[in-house]
Amino acid sequence: MSFQSVEYLIFLVIAFLLYWIVCSRDRCMQNGLLVAANLFFYGWWDWRFLGLMLMTALSTFLAGRWIEESECERCRRWISAGTIVLNVGVLFVFKYYNFFVESLTDLINEIGGIGIGLSTLDIILPVGISFYTFTALSYSIDVYRRKIAATDDYLAYFAYVSFFPAILSGPISNAQKQLPQYLMPRTFSRDRAVEGCKMFLYGALLKLCLADRLGIYVDTVYSNIGFRNGSTLLLTSVFYSLQIYGDFAGYSLMAIGSGKLFGIELPTNFIRPYLALSVTDFWRRWHISLTSWFRDYVYFPLGGNRCGRTRWMMNVMVVFLVSGLWHGAAYNFLLWGGIHGAIMVLERLVYGDRLKSIPHKFSLFNVCRWMLTFTLVNLLWVVFRVGDIHDLYIFFHHAITTWGTPFPDLETFLTGSLAIGIVVFHDLNEELGWNVRLLSSRNAMIRYLTAILLVVYILSYGILNSNSFIYFQF
Repeated sequence: MSFQSVEYLIFLVIAFLLYWIVCSRDRCMQNGLLVAANLFFYGWWDWRFLGLMLMTALSTFLAGRWIEESECERCRRWISAGTIVLNVGVLFVFKYYNFFVESLTDLINEIGGIGIGLSTLDIILPVGISFYTFTALSYSIDVYRRKIAATDDYLAYFAYVSFFPAILSGPISNAQKQLPQYLMPRTFSRDRAVEGCKMFLYGALLKLCLADRLGIYVDTVYSNIGFRNGSTLLLTSVFYSLQIYGDFAGYSLMAIGSGKLFGIELPTNFIRPYLALSVTDFWRRWHISLTSWFRDYVYFPLGGNRCGRTRWMMNVMVVFLVSGLWHGAAYNFLLWGGIHGAIMVLERLVYGDRLKSIPHKFSLFNVCRWMLTFTLVNLLWVVFRVGDIHDLYIFFHHAITTWGTPFPDLETFLTGSLAIGIVVFHDLNEELGWNVRLLSSRNAMIRYLTAILLVVYILSYGILNSNSFIYFQF
């Protein structure tokens, strides 16, 4: 049941009506309906993994209670560590076990010259496991740190961990900020519901008209890199950068918009990342909930930047290597994360604290900064997208040595260009403060006309039978 499907829209409308008509006066009823909706939504994908999600929620909930009640600091520490090991261990088995077994086998055979074969597991990666695991661990860790009180309301807690708009691909919730919303009754707000619909509509535009339309071109080219010239490959790299942005930012907006319909505020996940003026700035704008999670629960515990220069550089590299591995059990993800970490270290060494105070205004110097940043990010998306190291070599070799007319696909240019134009205008409008409001105009006619035109455009040129979102695999 993808967000872009008719089934989801029907499910969303039914849940919305029941939530506000039947359960509007009672917090427990609201949470109970959310839990039922969450189970139905997740079970629609694969009911076999419902038990795994329940185990994650139950283990972190009980850990929070035990940590709260324990007066022994050593016991608190062991309970917290045990909960982390249990849940990260489950994540490791499903997501990384085969990768590490195959890598170890290759290493032993390469060094020892013997032909051994360690057994791998025939397992399916549960959709959303990385997201709901991190959401749940945020709670138990924050209880241990005494940043949040443990709750005895399991219904509210499970609604928080399994909230259906965010369970498949985030945004990753932070217990300090999101959990309190489930511990109090929500009241209906027409303005918030309308805002949620606007966000959902714009997210659908990003997904169906930008990401999926460009994805047809991207998949065609990347499926046969060796027979494409440099012009085609470089154009495709830009299209993929736009595709993954439209796909994931679109999902996030649709998730946040869906949450608003139920009175739940999910964290912002993207703030115009391709207008960043440095790679450091890019990571303040891209997948913010994941970046914040690694900052709070990995980078700071390692010492952050409150240590020597060498230790700080190691901390940054560890975070980005782990971040790369989080995206997938493959060497290209490790390489992608490692290069991003190295660039961030280099930027900090060159610019120092000036990185925090770059004025985001139009100037020739900032245009040059933007071009350099986008070029670096764009080329690194090639590393992210091309899983095979040999294909990666072919890509960059052809990009440098072979030139010609880009692979023709008139339909992509005609139908995708309007979506690109809308997204570019929207982000520049927000970034530069042009204050042009269409969906939020004070004039009702402009608002309704804009919404109608967007719906017509999505229905006419969107890929309505599109595949699931890219980040579902992570």
